Amino acid sequence: MSSRPSRGAARLAAILDALPDALVLVNANGTVVNANTIALEAFETPGTALVGRGLLDLLPQFDSKLIPGSMRRPHHIDPRGRTKPTRMVARRTDGTEFPVEVTSANLENGQQAYDGSGYTGDELLMLVVRDLSGTVDTEAELARSQRQTEMILRAAAEGVVGTDTDGRIVLVNPAAAQILGYRAGELGGRELHTLVLHSRADGSSFPYEESPLADTLRSGRKHRVRGQVLWSKAGEKVPVDLTTAPVRDGDQLVGAVMTFTDRRPYDALADEKAAAEQRHAEELERLAEEHASELTALRQQHVTEIEELTEHHAEELAANEERYAALGEREKDRYEALAGRHEQLLTLLGGSLRGPLDELRRELAALAADDAGQLWPEANQVLHHLSAGYSRITTLIDNVLGYQRLDVGSEQITRTKAMLDAVVAAGVDGAVELVGPGRVQFAVHAPPIEAEVDPQRLATALAHLVADVAGVDATGNAPVSTGGYMDNTVVVAAAQRGEVVRIEVRGPYAGGDPVHQPIVRGIVRAHGGVLQTHEVPGMSGSAYVLEVPLGGGAGAVAHDYGQVVAAAELA
Repeated sequence: MSSRPSRGAARLAAILDALPDALVLVNANGTVVNANTIALEAFETPGTALVGRGLLDLLPQFDSKLIPGSMRRPHHIDPRGRTKPTRMVARRTDGTEFPVEVTSANLENGQQAYDGSGYTGDELLMLVVRDLSGTVDTEAELARSQRQTEMILRAAAEGVVGTDTDGRIVLVNPAAAQILGYRAGELGGRELHTLVLHSRADGSSFPYEESPLADTLRSGRKHRVRGQVLWSKAGEKVPVDLTTAPVRDGDQLVGAVMTFTDRRPYDALADEKAAAEQRHAEELERLAEEHASELTALRQQHVTEIEELTEHHAEELAANEERYAALGEREKDRYEALAGRHEQLLTLLGGSLRGPLDELRRELAALAADDAGQLWPEANQVLHHLSAGYSRITTLIDNVLGYQRLDVGSEQITRTKAMLDAVVAAGVDGAVELVGPGRVQFAVHAPPIEAEVDPQRLATALAHLVADVAGVDATGNAPVSTGGYMDNTVVVAAAQRGEVVRIEVRGPYAGGDPVHQPIVRGIVRAHGGVLQTHEVPGMSGSAYVLEVPLGGGAGAVAHDYGQVVAAAELA
């Protein structure tokens, strides 16, 4: 037997496998009996088979009447069973769906149509299935792009007109039709140049060959023209700014697009502005002429007033100079008088008063010593008390004199490197001399801190600050508390805060004595420091914080120096 038929069937199978679309054969029962390679790739998924499945499982929307074994064959179809391409949704063997286009045709002898697989039916249905997955997406994108382009053209304020290569209108947006006075339907298919570009602004003919549209359609060049004139349906001139550009399909020129902007609103605004500027210039010229004489008169009046004011001011200056000179002489006399009184007071305190007081203190001390033992104990106690009072007054006078000389500049502070604990101890001793023995208790915390200060004057300031918060008056008596007992402890605490030495003094009374306060503030100010007052919650007294710069001192000394608190009643 010749092998030609088998070779022909193999050749036919190879041809069908090479087709770009899926090819499926369905028997009279609606079952897939064979398919080409493209069909297997399109419908099959791993682990499933296409052959043997029902056609309606793969194409649920396919017309079942077209299956050869159907008893309800439609009468309107082609006698050979051919159908036009129909779009529908296909289903793969795993159930996933994709868009396809299906064409079907009947085959009378199925055995000879594709292969010799043993099928014995008389008729098969052949389906050509084209996958439209990419095509549908592209068509949808094209439709969306077209809708977007239409919306942009409708929303554009500029006129847009598209033409073919013969210059006939194929596209016009609403703005173009409105500017030219037409309805959009009236412009389709008409020659654009003959319709709106036929004449120049002066009414002379404008040949088509000289127009920018004709050059764009010939050469493909773009043109921009300012002040071009178009003609409306009513025959009116419409000044526009015009642009022409080519439209290409690949490398082929298929038409042109002309866009234009109506200049009439801008020209109207420009004319209105020019007219307003002209009116403004005429008004300025008229006002200048009207007020020229008034300006001259006002200028002359102003010059006259300035001359009068200048003379008056010169007279006032002369009078003020004489008055200020007299005041200066009086103030000079007052200053000299005050300086004389100040010098007299210093002389009185330093010589006439302090000397006798010092002499009386020595005599009282000698009497109180009672070397012969002839005095009564009460008299001896009174003499000791008087001697201590004179000593306190002498110390107070010395401190006031020192502050006065420092304040007027006749004396300056002498800075030396000193230990802060020694300065605080000297200040406490000085405070005992000012308030008297046994009047106050002390709680002192003064770590060894080296600072560059005037130790004697700083100790004097601390002594007066302690005396101020202790509440002891010039007679050496402390106020009597209405509530009974009052703690008379004065706390003195020193510490270093960065480049500053900080000393806090806290006592039972608010302080502010007119004798103590000026001395303390003057000495602190001479050191470049400050004195601040702080209210202490729950206490009747006040806390003073004295701060002076550390200067060239080394600050806190590295030493195992614990907090030293000395609380002892000084007798």
